[in-house]
Amino acid sequence: MEPQNQIFRDAIIDFLPDATLVIDIDGNVIAWNRAMEKLTGVPAEEMLGKGRYEYAVPFYGVQKPILANLIFMADAEIKERYDTVERIGDTLVVDIFVPGFRSGGAVLWAKASPLYDQDGNVVAAIETIRDITDRRRAAEDMARISRQMAEIIDFLPDATLVIDIEEKVIAWNRAMEALTGVPAKEMLGKGRYEYAVPFYGVQKPILANLIFMADAEIKERYDTVERIGDTLVVDIFVPGFRSGGAVLWAKASPLYDQDGNVVAAIETIRDITDRKRAEQEIVRSRRSLADIIDFLPDATFAIDREGIVITWNHEMEKLTGIPAASMIGRGDHEYSLPFYRDRRPMLANLVFIPDAELESLYTHVQREGNVLVVDTFIPGQEGRPGRFFWAKASPLYDPEGTVTGAIESIRDITERREMEGRLARSNAELQIAADIQMSFMPKVLPRIAGFDIAARAIMAKEVGGDFFDVIPFEIVALDKGTLGLLIADVSGKGVPAALFMALSRIVVRVNALWHPDPAQAIYDANNIIAGDAKSGMFVTLFFGRLREKDRTLTYVNAGHNPPVVFRSKTGVLEELPATGIILGAFENQDYFSRSLVIEPDDVVVMYTDGVTEAIDARDEPFGVPRLNAIIRENARLPAQGILDRILSDLHEFTGDTPQFDDITLLVIKGT
Repeated sequence: MEPQNQIFRDAIIDFLPDATLVIDIDGNVIAWNRAMEKLTGVPAEEMLGKGRYEYAVPFYGVQKPILANLIFMADAEIKERYDTVERIGDTLVVDIFVPGFRSGGAVLWAKASPLYDQDGNVVAAIETIRDITDRRRAAEDMARISRQMAEIIDFLPDATLVIDIEEKVIAWNRAMEALTGVPAKEMLGKGRYEYAVPFYGVQKPILANLIFMADAEIKERYDTVERIGDTLVVDIFVPGFRSGGAVLWAKASPLYDQDGNVVAAIETIRDITDRKRAEQEIVRSRRSLADIIDFLPDATFAIDREGIVITWNHEMEKLTGIPAASMIGRGDHEYSLPFYRDRRPMLANLVFIPDAELESLYTHVQREGNVLVVDTFIPGQEGRPGRFFWAKASPLYDPEGTVTGAIESIRDITERREMEGRLARSNAELQIAADIQMSFMPKVLPRIAGFDIAARAIMAKEVGGDFFDVIPFEIVALDKGTLGLLIADVSGKGVPAALFMALSRIVVRVNALWHPDPAQAIYDANNIIAGDAKSGMFVTLFFGRLREKDRTLTYVNAGHNPPVVFRSKTGVLEELPATGIILGAFENQDYFSRSLVIEPDDVVVMYTDGVTEAIDARDEPFGVPRLNAIIRENARLPAQGILDRILSDLHEFTGDTPQFDDITLLVIKGT
């Protein structure tokens, strides 16, 4: 029977998120974790004990040495045969493309290190493999497994040292070497505060030394130090460290023996001058399962097979308000009380029940291999609102593969759920606005002799208030052979703009049917809209009456983008400028009508600013010159052809760049 620490250590290896294997000195597999099973598709029971490079087959399709095997080779042989392998101390690192691994091959990052016995002899090699094809996690240091504290600490990404009860250095990791420029071999065994010299230039106590001091002495001499349980934390400016000084964050904790006696102190130091990593937990130097879990970012606890709490980390303390000392050793589902106010199974308990029972009793729980995942809502108590939680639980195994416990991580996802709800409501409102907007667009355009007319509106992601209208005046027996043509753009976005658009369209349409003179129609429409426009919204609008009899377009331009007129006989482009201000700003504003004759093959293009202000990937606008060039080049086409060509060139110009304004066009061509 292996010691409990070994059992826990193997369980930790199995719980690691990265694919990891260990081979002994004979090249036989002695560890093959669940992440490796997932990465390769090969169960551990099929690989444990295998040698002769069989563990390379899932990656290469053939039996050949992998990085872990190189640990047992001489440097000269490695350099000669494996020139892509980088050596960092006794650790080998490589990035390699494996053509036969998964569809299309994959780029794998691997790191291998020797494992030593108590006498310093290499007895095994450990290798961590990560699929870095997507480059999402390429910079992470994944080698966190070793038998001894010094080896674990050496893989930590943050500068870490350990001093014993005599205040001598017993660990000085590689990150500390990089931070200070002092090699471990020059610092190990040193005392009398020599380890402070790289930081302060003098021998003086550092945070780790304070672990051995009485609280009263710490409070009196070091008033900037914060105590959190048995952990000390400080932010401090060190003037002499590096050029110009540096702000260092440090965290120190005691290390205990089996009897609970303080035998050492561990300190992690981080340069937080740039504040990039000020909020991160960095100390991952504990030798036991409980110590490592204590530094996980999510609230995490573990129970043994009998349902007794064996770990309860700092984040769980923060989430529940219950210190670890009050929870470790408790059973009978007491750990559920902070969440449910009664004793009931948690997700970790469900790890132990058969699959059939789980599926019948807990239908909301998802199984991913041997991992259970759930999103759940826990109602509030005593007037407090309920919260949404995400939880993940996994079994812990001993070396024989027997389930010895379960570990569970819990995350409060209430804010995320609320954000998702707000987003859903916002999308629903935008869809309502879009439906309102589209419902007022004519589905079929009325015809008028002597003219070819086409129109199109394309809604943006942020619904606006563009609209067009074609009014057959004959419906009130005003003037046969006359059409009203309208294009407009309402300020603002979303449902308010859509509603204001609906109001404006109705008001303009009614007044256009009532008044033969466009100027009078728009004058009255403006007074109505301005009187109701309490929100500060307004409308730019171009309205004209097109007469079949004399081929005239009599129009009012109320602050809208000037329509473009192409004269086929001369090839000249004209604009129809404003004849009044925007609608909705002020009452009793004067508007003036103007007329033009549209000869056969002449083209009139009305548009909203979503056309000319559309942008490409460089934020360059489409612009009026491009629009004019397209009109000139395609004036021979029918109205629909001209409109389609404008939209086609506009799409080619913008590409995949999102547009945030509607695009509306109305084209008239004389026939």
